[in-house]
Amino acid sequence: MLKQFPLFGLVLLVVLGAFSSGGCTQEAGLERRIVAGHVTYQGKPIPAGEIRFVPMSKGPVSAALIRNGDYEVTHRGGVMLGNAKVEIVVTSAAAPVSMEELDSLGTTRNSIVIPKQYSTESKLQVDVQQGEGKQTLDFDLTQKSAAAAPASHSPAVRLSHLC
Repeated sequence: MLKQFPLFGLVLLVVLGAFSSGGCTQEAGLERRIVAGHVTYQGKPIPAGEIRFVPMSKGPVSAALIRNGDYEVTHRGGVMLGNAKVEIVVTSAAAPVSMEELDSLGTTRNSIVIPKQYSTESKLQVDVQQGEGKQTLDFDLTQKSAAAAPASHSPAVRLSHLC
């Protein structure tokens, strides 16, 4: 009975190989670049979080973890080239605690809450440019509202290029 299926097994392996090599790991036609940088809020590094680059045109979102203010997007070759909205989410860097400890502590001492204009309602935008090496994008976030503040008070984004 097994002698009837060798061709089927070979076809199945070829089909599975085609899907695994072309699926999510490589996206044809999308130019990308590794992006790295530093994220601060009120002048202090964000201890833990996530940074997301959402293309303004159609395309996949790229993300990386933030640790001690630093991040680097390398997955799938980095961030898609062009204009992108930036969303920054702060997560807790605190060690796990029991429910009893949480009740006695009240709030987490090291927690940071950043305004929605940097996360769920982000107004931050960048231009990921074609080039050699990493593109550095640093974000210095403030408590002032990006929507209400004049351009001179909007969040600073420092761009530089490394070769």
